[in-house]
Amino acid sequence: MKMKITDVKVQSIRIPVPQMWVVHFGQTMDVTLVTVSTDQGIEGYSMGRAVGGAPGIILGQEVVSVAKNLVLGENPFDREKIWQKMWTLTTRVRLSIFALSCLDVALWDIAGKALSIPVYELIGACRDKVPAYASSGVHSVVEEYVDEVLLCREKGYRAYKLHPFGVPEKDVEACRAVRKAVGAGMALMLDPTGAYDHRQALGVGRRLEELGFFWYEEPIGDFDIGGYAELCRALDIPVLAAEVLPGSLYSLAEFIVRGATDIARGDVYWKGGITGVLKMARLAEAFGMKLELHHGASPIMDWANLHAMAAFKNGDYLEILIPKEPLDYGLKEYVQIDEEGFVHLPRKPGLGAEIDWDFINAHTVFKA
Repeated sequence: MKMKITDVKVQSIRIPVPQMWVVHFGQTMDVTLVTVSTDQGIEGYSMGRAVGGAPGIILGQEVVSVAKNLVLGENPFDREKIWQKMWTLTTRVRLSIFALSCLDVALWDIAGKALSIPVYELIGACRDKVPAYASSGVHSVVEEYVDEVLLCREKGYRAYKLHPFGVPEKDVEACRAVRKAVGAGMALMLDPTGAYDHRQALGVGRRLEELGFFWYEEPIGDFDIGGYAELCRALDIPVLAAEVLPGSLYSLAEFIVRGATDIARGDVYWKGGITGVLKMARLAEAFGMKLELHHGASPIMDWANLHAMAAFKNGDYLEILIPKEPLDYGLKEYVQIDEEGFVHLPRKPGLGAEIDWDFINAHTVFKA
């Protein structure tokens, strides 16, 4: 289909962060809405969250000053050509992976809308619903994890992940309490976000095996590929690594050949959009490995994650951060689970995300 990209605009908003997520995101969070326009009046959307405490205008400025020039005049259906053009700059640290991801997701949105089909069907559907797990914030006491997991089970979740204190003994105590509360019928995961050294990571991993946990995510820093290789050899519980490591499928390839992860980790924001995630999924599949998608970092990217995950078989769960309501912003509809813990794919064209412009305009801190 002949079409041209005519403009790329950004609008950054600032929103408050729930207390249990302040340790990760700070008191407020800046998110940039990216709009890609075409000569046929079709627009594609995506969002990018500020990372590392940076204000959202940094991503917005990068998109309009660097990425925009790479895509103007291009056919939005030439997604691979555009991805490769942007990736060349990303490998030289002249364009962030986040800017690339935002542009890529918006292009998939345009293509689905132009053809009047959902993105996951445009890719090639494998399923029309995906199971989700509830992903906790960092709580103050063990009892808060117990109360939360029981509430999540009542809502329909069949799996729950703890983001713990980052203190091995307290983390194991929380894991024991949560397992005792829900019994054996619920899948449980632990993600200490790289808080442990090698000895601590091995010790906690042994305890998780005793408790029958489903996976063990990012126990040490993502750059410690040697440490991950040792952990994977020493533990029976599947280890997930390289969630925030730069390099998308290329860094994943190194982790696979080094035996440094049992399950691949990625998402449409950290790994190069839907295109990047699909490349990772195929790579992992070739090695008999699952790819589990990390939270998309914004509501639109959660929809994009869902579409991508519905197009490959080797992934078990979609991540949903809780409490969910404070993190649902800027759209008319959000990812929701049914009573059995599944998220159903939307039937609307493209990503199926309708922008709540009243919210966006009321919280805007930068436009370009």
